Amino acid sequence: ETYKTIPAEVTVTEAVDTPNGAPSPDDIADKNLHLVAEVSKMDPFMNEPISVVYKLYFSSAVGVSNFRPLDNPKYNDFWSQEIPFSKYNVENGSYNGQPYRYVVLKRVVLYPQKSGELEIEPLALDVSLEIPTDRRDFFGNRIYTTTHKTVSAGKRSIRVKPLPLEGQPEGFSGAVGEFDFKVETTKDALNASESLQARVSVSGKGNLKLFQLPELNLPSALEVYEPEFSEDVRTTLAGMQGSVTETYTIVPSF
Repeated sequence: ETYKTIPAEVTVTEAVDTPNGAPSPDDIADKNLHLVAEVSKMDPFMNEPISVVYKLYFSSAVGVSNFRPLDNPKYNDFWSQEIPFSKYNVENGSYNGQPYRYVVLKRVVLYPQKSGELEIEPLALDVSLEIPTDRRDFFGNRIYTTTHKTVSAGKRSIRVKPLPLEGQPEGFSGAVGEFDFKVETTKDALNASESLQARVSVSGKGNLKLFQLPELNLPSALEVYEPEFSEDVRTTLAGMQGSVTETYTIVPSF
C-alpha cells in the first residue's frame, strides 16, 4: 500500500530579523573566523624593514577544511620578500581576549621605498568551513554543514618617516642599517706582469640589496676590470643580514 502525507502550503515572505532565532552558518562564521595582518611597526623610516604576518584565527566552534587566496597584496612602493615555510601549523592563541586557534598563512618583509602615508593592500581568502547545526543524526551525533566564507585582512596604512638630512654624508646612496665596511687585497707586493684582486665588501644587518657599493678609486697606472658582484644575504622577519661584495681584478701597467 502507498501512504501519502497531506499537501501543505508554505508562504515565503521577505527576510525578517530574528533576534531570538538560531544563528545562520554565515552568522556563526562571522563571529568565529578572523583574518588579521600583524604589522611589526607602523612608523618606520624609509628603507627600515617591517614585517607583515597574516594569521587566520578560528574558534573551536568551527572547523576549517580548506582555503584559497582570492587577492594577493602587490606591495606598491615597497621592496618585498616573502619568507617561505614548508607547512601550515595550527597553534593556540587568543583573539580579543578569547581563546582561539590560528594558522600563519603568509610572512613578508617590506622595505618602504618612499616616505609619507603608504598602504599595504589587503589579503582576501575563500575559506571552507564546517559549521555545527542543531540537528543530530540517527546515533545522536551533531550534524555539520559546509559553507564558504570570504575573509579579508583589510588595508593597513603606515606612516614612513624620511631619513634625517642632518649629518647625511655626501654621495649617500640609501644604506640603512648597521654595517661593517672592508677593502682587502690579495697581495701587497707584485711584479709588473702580475695581477691582484681587491674586494670591497659590506656586511651586517640592513637593506643590503638596495644600495650601491662605493666604487674603488685607483691611480691611472693600474688597469682595472669590471668588478664581479656576489652576495650572501638571508632575509628573516627581522630584515636582511649577510654581506655583499664586489671583486676587482687589477693589473699594474709598470
